[in-house]
Amino acid sequence: MNNEIKLILATHLLFYRRHPWLMALFLLGFSLGSALLTAIAGLNQEAKTRYQESSALINNPVTHLIKPLTGKQYIDGNVWIDLRRQGFINAEPVLRGRLNTPEGQTLAIQGVNTLQWLNNHQDKHGNTNKTSPRFTLDTLFIDPQFSERIDTKNNSQGPFVLQEGQQQPDIRFTDDIGLSAITDIAHADYLLAAKGQLSFIELSHVTEQQLAQIKPLIAGQAQLVDAQQQAFDVLSEAFFFNLAALAMLGYIVAAFLSFNAIKLTLTARKKVLTQMQLLGCTPLSIQLSLIVELVIVSICTALLGTLGGYFIANGLVLDVNRTLVALYQLDKALVIHWQWSNVLLGFALNMFALAVILLAQAKLVAKQGQWVFYALLMSTSAGFIWLFHFATSEYQALLLCFTLLILFILLVPKALSAVAALPITLTNPLAQWLQADTRFHLKDLHIAIIAILVALGSAMGMQIMVTSFSHSLNTHLEKQLSADIYLRSAKLDNPLRQTLSHLPEVDQLSIYMRSDGYISNVPAHLASFGDSIEHYRHISLTSGFPIRPENFSDKGCLANEQSKIKFGVSLGDMVEFEQNTTRFNCRIAGFFYDYGNPSMLLLTLEKWQQAAALNREHFGYSIRLNNRTTLAAFSERLVDEFQQDSTHIVPNKRFKQYATALFDDTFVITKALNGFILAIALLSLCTSLLSLSVNQLKQLIILRNLGVTRQQLLAMKLLQTAGVVCFTALFAIPLGFALGFALLTFVMPIAFGWTIHFSLDLASLLFTCLTLVGVSVVCAYLPIRKLTYLDAKER
Repeated sequence: MNNEIKLILATHLLFYRRHPWLMALFLLGFSLGSALLTAIAGLNQEAKTRYQESSALINNPVTHLIKPLTGKQYIDGNVWIDLRRQGFINAEPVLRGRLNTPEGQTLAIQGVNTLQWLNNHQDKHGNTNKTSPRFTLDTLFIDPQFSERIDTKNNSQGPFVLQEGQQQPDIRFTDDIGLSAITDIAHADYLLAAKGQLSFIELSHVTEQQLAQIKPLIAGQAQLVDAQQQAFDVLSEAFFFNLAALAMLGYIVAAFLSFNAIKLTLTARKKVLTQMQLLGCTPLSIQLSLIVELVIVSICTALLGTLGGYFIANGLVLDVNRTLVALYQLDKALVIHWQWSNVLLGFALNMFALAVILLAQAKLVAKQGQWVFYALLMSTSAGFIWLFHFATSEYQALLLCFTLLILFILLVPKALSAVAALPITLTNPLAQWLQADTRFHLKDLHIAIIAILVALGSAMGMQIMVTSFSHSLNTHLEKQLSADIYLRSAKLDNPLRQTLSHLPEVDQLSIYMRSDGYISNVPAHLASFGDSIEHYRHISLTSGFPIRPENFSDKGCLANEQSKIKFGVSLGDMVEFEQNTTRFNCRIAGFFYDYGNPSMLLLTLEKWQQAAALNREHFGYSIRLNNRTTLAAFSERLVDEFQQDSTHIVPNKRFKQYATALFDDTFVITKALNGFILAIALLSLCTSLLSLSVNQLKQLIILRNLGVTRQQLLAMKLLQTAGVVCFTALFAIPLGFALGFALLTFVMPIAFGWTIHFSLDLASLLFTCLTLVGVSVVCAYLPIRKLTYLDAKER
């Protein structure tokens, strides 16, 4: 039996050698699909790992972190000393900060136990012939990528700007250091003038009993945080969920490409398999050989897909970094590594997809095709109706979009078959041939129709979502960023504030003060703009009413709509804002729009925030000028008269550009994935149309020999191809609108907590449709060109 299976596999291999383009399409479809999935999975895992992992000091994984109290930047170094005295030897202190160069550049440094770090660094990278870097306590190890930033030869002042009397560090450039330079923690304390303070303490292999002992030791001085339950995981979950959902959609579209190749392969090998049975090969051996073949193909496509995903992830990593750093508080840059787990993920998905594809080709399923169709249609319709009324979670919202896709996938081929079967009587012979040919090859076009339907529909849906968010965001920013000048300042200077407020040029001066904390263990912020409602006029309530004094009376405060939609806060609720041991209670008196903020935000009056004795962070002043004062003149006065740094003065226009660019970055990855999906769909369309043209070539030759001109053949092919594509586009447009509506009504509010108004970009939608028509025209022209080449060759 083994020899029989080997013989069948050898025959299959010879078939692929004779039809390499089929094998290429087969591999390409699953490889492209798994590449998108593994790219997003790799980015997601790397982001979580970079947020949670230690600084390579401890060989064991870090399970808990001792971090500063909320609103504080450092921990007292005595906390670590007390832990060591109590026998907690798996506690490693870390000090982080930045050094400035004379040219205005900055370098992040990290103070660690250098001896332990150096041993682990050498173990990790192996002991090669290269000599180990020379080590002293004042050595600063820097990655060579920063060599141009650090001028160690031509700068008489030294590479860094230090306090008077401080000595410059001994710089050593070493490979694979990363984005933060490494030095001994005592030397980092000296360079940063930290005075014994720490950024955080890493803990590994601590038991529940030890955690119970640590909590009272650090009470009131620091907080204990589980490395698996930090704010980043809570806030970025929806971001990566949406990317993973889009990547899965790309995989589905790519699977149709492989489905088309498999269908062509099985059709081409039908005679070969029949001959094998006649020659004595048992059906079991043929089935086992097919299974072995598909397993090998799945492994190859998983490897190729993971490799492609690795390159895609590296191409998207900068855009992902900007989003994660700006919106989700990731403080480390992503560095994409090869992950074998992604190969396993791609293999499992490919095996599942192949099993579904082969099951769809089974004779039993084909015989019961009508029953299967009606069963799927009824179950999908029932699921869609239920989800439309009761979807409350991210997965249910995504499943709603999936049921929409399934409904259109089931109905569109049936609709095309019904149109082709219409009893239309044609008198022109060429038109009769075209009608008969379309009906004959209709099933061969189903896969291409479904692929282009899914891709074009999803592309339109995503385009509607992005356009709607952009329009809503621009309208929101126009009102919210209403000041003329934003003056950044890390401290609240009351004399400066009073002086500026009473200037005749200033109509209104507001502040922005924020406290970080938690509401029901969910990351949240408490902010204020001033002591009267006049400072809150730029806030847009979801109710449509203006801000009134009642919103802040009787312990009242405002909450962003994310608090209501995503975190379940209701109007009139009394919520407790927690910051370390301090509590601030307020009554929710209204909700306001707050696009782009992934966490909860409460607004209260400045006096209530100050009375709560919370740790606060001041971001600066927003200044609204009267109509008689120019922006340039007042900015010059701030610099000359009030000695403000010109780099801290940000005009309204520039501030809006910053905000818009920040939020546009969040959709760069979405647009990139959308482009990949559309490209895969176009490839699938080309494959189906070209394979159809190959089957039609003999018929076209007969027509050519009967006297049909080249222009007539081209016109027929263009008419047939354009008709199929336009028919698909007619259904893809309502699918795109339905998906856009579902994304805006369900996915965005449930995942992010934002309600967005429906908007269209007709120019982009029209361009996408015209691109499909253009590709179809090229696919229709190629076989006619080949036919002309054959005519010329015969002559």
